Amino acid sequence: MKDIYISDNRNSGGYRDVYSDSSGIPQNTLRDRDGNPISVQGPPDMPPGKKKKKKRKKSAFGRIVKALIAVFVIVTVLISVIAGSADYTKVNLKRNAYTSAGQLHNNPFITNILLIGTDEEFGSSSRSDSMILMSLDFIHRKIKLTSFLRDCYVEIPSLNKKMKINAACSNGGAQLVCDTIEYNFGIDIDHYLKVDFDMFTKIIDNLGGIDVEISEKEAEFINRTTRYTVKSGDSVHLPGAEALVYARIRKLDSDYMRTFRQRKIISALIDKMKHSGPATIINAFKDVLPLIETDLNALEITSTVYKGGIAALFFDIVQTQMPKEEMMTTGYAGSIWVEFPELDECRDYLYRFIYKNTAE
Repeated sequence: MKDIYISDNRNSGGYRDVYSDSSGIPQNTLRDRDGNPISVQGPPDMPPGKKKKKKRKKSAFGRIVKALIAVFVIVTVLISVIAGSADYTKVNLKRNAYTSAGQLHNNPFITNILLIGTDEEFGSSSRSDSMILMSLDFIHRKIKLTSFLRDCYVEIPSLNKKMKINAACSNGGAQLVCDTIEYNFGIDIDHYLKVDFDMFTKIIDNLGGIDVEISEKEAEFINRTTRYTVKSGDSVHLPGAEALVYARIRKLDSDYMRTFRQRKIISALIDKMKHSGPATIINAFKDVLPLIETDLNALEITSTVYKGGIAALFFDIVQTQMPKEEMMTTGYAGSIWVEFPELDECRDYLYRFIYKNTAE
């Protein structure tokens, strides 16, 4: 009958079960050629109460994430200090007097910031030459850019009459631009930034230029109508002045394409900031902040920069325009060529694009 041999060495890992023969020697014991058991020296016992520690390799990804967070916190703190001392133009954004809050779509996890661009070169600084709604969507992890066509014919609520949407700025500043967009399209605007296009040349130059796709027709038009020379290609490097010329192209094709080029510049700018060092971003912010008009206070600027930085690092960028071509007709209002939007369709589409992420 075979017995069971139980090890007396509990420090080496507890009990082990092996069979032994009638001599009492475990069957799995090492033997010499004559069949005699061989004593084998095992590893030394660990001192009581101590266990051998395993070496753990630190995750390279974890170290990178910690470094990014540390850098991001430092940049945010420095921007907070700059915003608190900078001489920028702050104008409060009042509650919309022409529509109730219940009629406007909003979500606490989606921040809508209206970028209003004016263009002094053409003597139209009082009119909003560019209106782009940037939505930071933390639900679907996307940055959404929506251009509002400047020739869109809508009601300007303070005047009780229809005009081109870009006339709102000359009749009531950024406040009326926000009120007009909310009134006609049913989307809540949280904040705004009003700048002149020349600001973009400064920030682009501070970041070392941007890379955008330029078609042969666009390059030929720029080379023929301006003092600048650019090449066509999938990724053309542009300094600030040339990027501004690209965004200002007016008579090559249509206003739809013009707003598309402006969104391309914004997208390229976001991408460049994502790959720029902290010192570069801080210097750029310091230079352009005095050129901005906004409703944001220093704390809100810091919060917006923080959220925008997170979005720029990890979110995809998608874009559209209002109204879309299939949601409008074109023609004359008196002697002025305009775009007549189908507002019900526009409101539904914009709601789905910004809040539901279901519009294509």
